[in-house]
Amino acid sequence: MESSLDILAKLGEQPLREISDSTLQADMISMNESLRNTPDESILSMHENKTKKISITMKIYANLGHVLHFVKPSLIGAASLRMVELTMNYGLVPSSPLAFGYYGHVLVANGSVKEGCRLGTYHCMC
Repeated sequence: MESSLDILAKLGEQPLREISDSTLQADMISMNESLRNTPDESILSMHENKTKKISITMKIYANLGHVLHFVKPSLIGAASLRMVELTMNYGLVPSSPLAFGYYGHVLVANGSVKEGCRLGTYHCMC
């Protein structure tokens, strides 16, 4: 976990925030609003991003998500939000479905069942 966080920092990524962090909550609300206003077809037909830095960054976040689930689940919200941000800003990479799955899981756990299930659908369709 520490090695992944170290590599992400060297890639210019910000430290992960706890799910209880008010700035993370505000960023999640903003992302949820953006996703609500983005039609399914737009998400499912996003272009593929071939930038190596984005792909590697996403892969590190995806691997980190697996570890965080068991070691520090309070950071999964921040990691999954960042993955969704990268996907929405730069396009799809092979780990984008995990981004939607992880973020959907976080939303369901926080009581946004309908929104979380919508993202879980992308996890299966991307």
